[in-house]
Amino acid sequence: MPIVEPSLVTVKREEKLELDGIDVSGDWNTFLEPRVHTDLDLKIVDWVRSQPQGETISRCWQCGTCTAGCCMHTDYGLEEFNPRYFIYLAQIGYEEELRKYAQTIWRCVSCNKCVERCPKGVKVEEVVHTIGTYLEVSGGAPESPADRFDRAYTENLLARGVLDEAALFRTYERLEGRKTPARDLLRLGFTMLLSGRLHTGPFAHRTRGWRRMRPVLTKILEEEERARRARVEAPASRARGGSPGRAP
Repeated sequence: MPIVEPSLVTVKREEKLELDGIDVSGDWNTFLEPRVHTDLDLKIVDWVRSQPQGETISRCWQCGTCTAGCCMHTDYGLEEFNPRYFIYLAQIGYEEELRKYAQTIWRCVSCNKCVERCPKGVKVEEVVHTIGTYLEVSGGAPESPADRFDRAYTENLLARGVLDEAALFRTYERLEGRKTPARDLLRLGFTMLLSGRLHTGPFAHRTRGWRRMRPVLTKILEEEERARRARVEAPASRARGGSPGRAP
């Protein structure tokens, strides 16, 4: 990972020792200076902090308690899932590095062990999900399977005001490129029919007054999505109070 603090690799020297055009002065930073990363953008932490679920990001002081107790990181051995590191990258505005974890960041199972153990009261689970949302709405990450399901679910519900489980299942299978064997589909359909949850085809019905409600709800969802994307695209205009937390 590139060094994010230029002063750590800058040495003031009056003379420069060279041998056949090669710097042999012995400075430890001779080969590190090109690794200095200066393209940091704090609009990430500003955006996360402006969201209801991300407002506690400023409390994080990088103790690592969240990662140490994370079931994905420790119990399941997914070492690249590191809540502390995700928050750190967002705090310093290192979007290029953060994008590398655009898919991993959604592996959180919301066990909330990190929230219970955080000594500073950071709602880690909510903050991490908000960072993941930033990556998606800013175009820094491809649509995740969870997002594809949410999109299919919303479109299905908007159709008639009642969830059509069978249609949702077929739509999600198509989006994921999967195909369930016909025998399993028949077994699942028969079970849903007996349970009274099969609202599709001849069994379909519509929420009363839905034709009037659907345009209203659709408009609200579209406005919320435009506002969310606008907050990401707009440059941070307010003054920032102090430097964000840094890893010790």
